[in-house]
Amino acid sequence: MYKFTKSVFINRPRQDVFEFLSNPAHMPKWQPALISAEWTSPGTPAIGSTYRTLAKGFGGTAEYLLEITHWDPPNRYSYKSVKIPFPGSIESSYTFASKENGTQGTWEVQITAAGLLKIAESMLGKQAEKLEGGNLDLAKQFLEAG
Repeated sequence: MYKFTKSVFINRPRQDVFEFLSNPAHMPKWQPALISAEWTSPGTPAIGSTYRTLAKGFGGTAEYLLEITHWDPPNRYSYKSVKIPFPGSIESSYTFASKENGTQGTWEVQITAAGLLKIAESMLGKQAEKLEGGNLDLAKQFLEAG
């Protein structure tokens, strides 16, 4: 299992930050690896809702299907992988706390590889952290500019 945590202060209200980061329609704006993202469940997001992302990587494009495991606007949302392009799983959580006229956003990720990839789990996790680790900084730039 490989874990990493990233945190950033965003000079915007917690509700704005939660709504922006938890909405798949906005995800390609602050996650450069994403080509598209969309809800696959009807209705208002809740625990059990799913969304699909299409990402650049693995020599082409990769599809991810993710399920919401915790939904507490504007404080926290979490998800787990249902379908990913490698054997294993991803669990991730975003938490938001009001702080000094803005929001402290924290992203926690846990990547677990399975099968033959288990040997390369640390390398896979470090690669994901390197590629995705700056995403919250991009979200901060986008939110504070608009």
